[in-house]
Amino acid sequence: MYGKELSFSASRVDRQALCRFAYFLQDGLYAKERKVAEVDPAEFGTYVHAVLEETVRVVMLQGGIKTVTAEDMVAIAKQCAEEYSLERFSMLETDRAKYLFQRNWDELEKIAYELWEELQSTEFEPVGLEVGFGAGCEIPAIDVSGKRMAAKLKGFVDRVDAWENDGKTFYRVVDYKTGKKDFDYCDILNGYGMQMLLYLFALQENGQGVVGANPVPAGVQYFPARVPLMSVDGTITEAEAVEARRKLWKRKGLLLSDQTVLSAMENSDDPVRMPYTRRKDGSITGDLADYKQFERLGRFVTLRVGKMVDEIASGNVMPNPYSRGSAFSACTYCPYSSVCHKTSVTEKRNYRAISEKQFWEDVESYFLLKLIIQ
Repeated sequence: MYGKELSFSASRVDRQALCRFAYFLQDGLYAKERKVAEVDPAEFGTYVHAVLEETVRVVMLQGGIKTVTAEDMVAIAKQCAEEYSLERFSMLETDRAKYLFQRNWDELEKIAYELWEELQSTEFEPVGLEVGFGAGCEIPAIDVSGKRMAAKLKGFVDRVDAWENDGKTFYRVVDYKTGKKDFDYCDILNGYGMQMLLYLFALQENGQGVVGANPVPAGVQYFPARVPLMSVDGTITEAEAVEARRKLWKRKGLLLSDQTVLSAMENSDDPVRMPYTRRKDGSITGDLADYKQFERLGRFVTLRVGKMVDEIASGNVMPNPYSRGSAFSACTYCPYSSVCHKTSVTEKRNYRAISEKQFWEDVESYFLLKLIIQ
């Protein structure tokens, strides 16, 4: 196997990071879990992704987000939802299925409106939808060089937005998430949840055909494609509900710490949706990284994935589940728990949350250590 080149999807990086054994079963033996034929949350997640993607595509073909009203966008989303349901789920004629689709549309309608508001309040515009990395796609596969073996990563990103300024093209990678997803510094440091960053830096190297000339990474952003649940005391008005929901609908991610870019990303003196806040003295704080930190992070991601490729090449498939105290464990929903002797696993990895400051210090240390070893 050594000396050969491996091609696999970027999502497999996350699976390998969570547990080598589960990775081996799913991506080595191609073992499949048994699934009941039903409309489950995963199917609805795919449904929401497809509807949002097609809605934005139609809006852009009609002249762009600034040319349509909120009502127009919701109407387009409804048509896309009906067409998707007719194509994929027409055989499910049960009352429960109809109820689930109606409930999902009620939520999706609010999501479409929220997406319209976000794109109305930014200078960034969608330039790519379901952008592919790999053979036959808009962008070549992502090259990864390990010591034992080279690899090519392929995959897709939901949306890419861009904004031109002063001869540069600033761009962000957007991922729709129907489940809960945070930008977690501990996960990134330990090799989990790096797909968005892989795509971000790959676009800088080979994505000029999508984002434009002189591309500069402006960040990664998770768009919560779900309506946040609220807990209130007593009765509130619709306007109060909208305001309370907006506060809970903050985006997660990592953005470039550049005042001009941030202002273009959200036209507001006080950011409503972006993952940072502005203090009274005008300074900003939150999930931000300056130009040097983004450069360092790109090199860190490359080194980290290279190490994971070497682990794959080594043939080590012993269970080594990733966990975060009692809040998260790779074993909780793993479909291979019945063939894994969890009680005898010796390579369990249990991590704690780390601060933004600690994360950047560890990235710098990791990078310097790699240079010393090399």
